[in-house]
Amino acid sequence: MIDERLFYFIHGLVTMWFLMAGWRRFSHHESSRLEGLCGVILLYWGFLELKDLFFYATPIIRNNYISNILILVDMTAIPAGFCFVLELLDSGWCTIRRVLWTLAPYIGAIMLYAIVGSEWIYHSVFIYSVIYGLCTLIYIYFSIKRYNKVLSENYSNIESLQVNWLWEVVVMLVIAFIVWTVSCYFSSWIVDSCYQLLLLSMWMLVIYHADRQQVPTIAAAPPLRLPLDGVLSEALVAKLEHLLAEEKIWENPHLTLSDLAVAVGTNRTYLSNYLNNTLNTTFYDYINGFRLEAALEKLDDPASKATMVEIAESCGFNSISTFRRVFVRVKGCSLTEYRQRVLADDK
Repeated sequence: MIDERLFYFIHGLVTMWFLMAGWRRFSHHESSRLEGLCGVILLYWGFLELKDLFFYATPIIRNNYISNILILVDMTAIPAGFCFVLELLDSGWCTIRRVLWTLAPYIGAIMLYAIVGSEWIYHSVFIYSVIYGLCTLIYIYFSIKRYNKVLSENYSNIESLQVNWLWEVVVMLVIAFIVWTVSCYFSSWIVDSCYQLLLLSMWMLVIYHADRQQVPTIAAAPPLRLPLDGVLSEALVAKLEHLLAEEKIWENPHLTLSDLAVAVGTNRTYLSNYLNNTLNTTFYDYINGFRLEAALEKLDDPASKATMVEIAESCGFNSISTFRRVFVRVKGCSLTEYRQRVLADDK
């Protein structure tokens, strides 16, 4: 059958990709902690794919008991993937002990089903996986919001630190889970092939972004001249304003809250409280506000021949995309539209 041959070809292709991509990241000596964990999980998913490929070629797969055990083993891919997300959102979270606790319910269920062989165990684990998946999505939603809040309060350029791409992965994961569910209850070579292609596409997207992802490192600023009441003194506020208005410290594209706190001579927490509670802004918006003002001065000059990239770099933006994002959010129009308006008013 053509559809069966197509499935074996796609399944074999996906299996080899998982194993090769996983080994490349796991064995690379200069891999980061996140890349190493990604490699381990890819190898594990590759093992699951290889296991299925092996049993599909044997008559034993037709045994309902064996088939259910294999499906239960496949379900462990859900918490394995969740561990990667947790490590991405909270660097250092993933330890052997926590991974084992995450996998424990599935391992216990597999062992129990292997002994008892009751269908209710199989269906219970499936329902548990659905609930687990929904809870995971809710957790990811709030974790991304919390993660982005921390970024905006500590970094002036967050493009390489953001994890909003996880939403694309989540959508693909939900679709893949639905297709996988259909394939479990309604055997179809075409459906199985679609599932394999979805897995491949999803993990290729993950690797593309994960390889470019930078892990935030928030170092504590030394407690110099701390106000007793936790509020910045007038002298420190004046120094802050001087650093921004006169020394233009915001021209540093990698400026962080800790860097600014050290320069001012205060504590990062106090400075953050001053920005959030007194000025009602975040560090990200505060610093990029100065950068945007400097950029607008250059954009408002009809005689200026500087390109958008040159303006962005000279004003402290680490990329043109960050500049565009900040500009559109504040001015409500694109850079091109704004520049055309300036040139038209000059005529």
